Amino acid sequence: MKKIKLIFPNGTEVKATLWETEEPELCESLWDFAKEEQSLICHNTLSTGFSFPAFRRPSRSPNTESHLANPIGRHKVGYTKLEAGNLLWSGTKLYVVYGFCTEPSIAGAVTAQVDEEDLEAFIKAGEDVWNHTYFFHKLAVLNVKREEN
Repeated sequence: MKKIKLIFPNGTEVKATLWETEEPELCESLWDFAKEEQSLICHNTLSTGFSFPAFRRPSRSPNTESHLANPIGRHKVGYTKLEAGNLLWSGTKLYVVYGFCTEPSIAGAVTAQVDEEDLEAFIKAGEDVWNHTYFFHKLAVLNVKREEN
């Protein structure tokens, strides 16, 4: 069972289990991405609920494989069906859900789930990312890496 670790701006560290059975290609892509610790830029949209996209540095060429109009994955789900702890990987960004979402559109495929024992800390860390955007007006950076046993 493969896991990743998320390290939030406030120092909170949580583990998430990859859903290798449900989304094997996306999990393989996320696992490869997290081989070395990666820094992702976070920004709450302030309109979709308790979630945010975390972007890596953009490439020089546009991503044409996945976008909001046509997310990739075997089991695509709408934003309003997402639950706290769901992580969606598109190959270019990690969508982090720390509560309910209100956007009535397709989000993509859940690729990992934050482990139950870390869920409360994860929700508080997600709220801190919201505060970075809304109150502090400071860039929030989420680090992601493999959790090696």
